[in-house]
Amino acid sequence: MVLDREDSMNAKTIALLELSNADFNNIRTLVHENTGIALSPAKRELVKRRFSPRLRALDLPSFGAYVDYLRSNFAQEGNYFCNAITTNLTSFYRENHHFELLQKQVLPQLLKTKRQGERIRIWSAGCATGQEAYCLAITLLKNISDTQRRDVKILATDLDENCLAIARKGAYPNKEFGTVSPDILNNYFAPEIVGTGQKAKSCYTASHKLKELITFNKLNLMEPWPMKGQFDVIFCRNVFIYFDKETQLQLLRGFAALQQPGSYLCIGHSEIIPNPAQLGYQLIGKTAYRKKQA
Repeated sequence: MVLDREDSMNAKTIALLELSNADFNNIRTLVHENTGIALSPAKRELVKRRFSPRLRALDLPSFGAYVDYLRSNFAQEGNYFCNAITTNLTSFYRENHHFELLQKQVLPQLLKTKRQGERIRIWSAGCATGQEAYCLAITLLKNISDTQRRDVKILATDLDENCLAIARKGAYPNKEFGTVSPDILNNYFAPEIVGTGQKAKSCYTASHKLKELITFNKLNLMEPWPMKGQFDVIFCRNVFIYFDKETQLQLLRGFAALQQPGSYLCIGHSEIIPNPAQLGYQLIGKTAYRKKQA
C-alpha cells in the first residue's frame, strides 16, 4: 500500500480547486479514523490530486463541500474514499527472503509439529492485488504434497474492493512475471488474452489449484476482525509504515492474539517492531519474527 504514486490528471483543472488547511486537516482526520493511515502535511498535493475528480463527478464546488458530503453519506461514499487514498503496490516474490524462510524453515517445522489433518493457516494482511497470496500458495504447493488432507488455507485481506476484484480473477499482464521462473509460470499459470480490440492484453492467469487455497476478503484493519482461529504465519508487509505508532501497536497486539507460540510474523523491509519481546515475539531473520515459546 503506497501513497506516493503519480496520478494522471490535468494539472490546470486541479489548480482550480483550492484545498484549505482546514479542509486538508478534516480529510486527514477522516482518513485516520477510517483507515488508520496517518497522512503527513507533505501529502497535501496527493490528496488534492486524488479527490479532485470525485468533486467534479459529484458536482461539488469545494473540498469543504466534499467533507460535508462525506460526513453525511459515508455509508455510500466511504468505499470510494478509502480506495482513493490507498494505492496498492506489490509484485511477485517481492522481498523474496520471506518466501525462502517459509520454504526452508517454517513449513518443515509446521509439517513436523502438526498432526495429519490439523489445520495450517496463513494470513496475507494487506494483500493488495493478490500477488503475495499467490506466491504463498505456490510455496505451499511446492512443499506440501497433500494440502487438502492437511487442511491448508490462506486468508488474503485488503481494504480496497477494486484490488480484491483483480486478486480474485488472478490475471496479470505478462510484464509482471519478470521475477517468476519459467517452471513456476508453466506449472501454476495459464496464458490468456484479457479484453478485446485495442484493450486486449496478454496475461497469465492463476490456476485453479492456486485459487482453491486462497480466500480473498475485504477487511479494514481498523475495524473489529471477524477471525477467531489461530494463524501459523502472518504476512503484513509494507503496511505499518503508513500508520502512527499507536495504530501499529494496536495491530501488533491483534496479530499476537491470533498466534500461538512458534508461529511466524513477517513485516516489510523498512518496518520494525521496537520491543518485540513485549508482544511475545523474537527476531529470527530479516524482518521476520517468531512467537516465543511459553
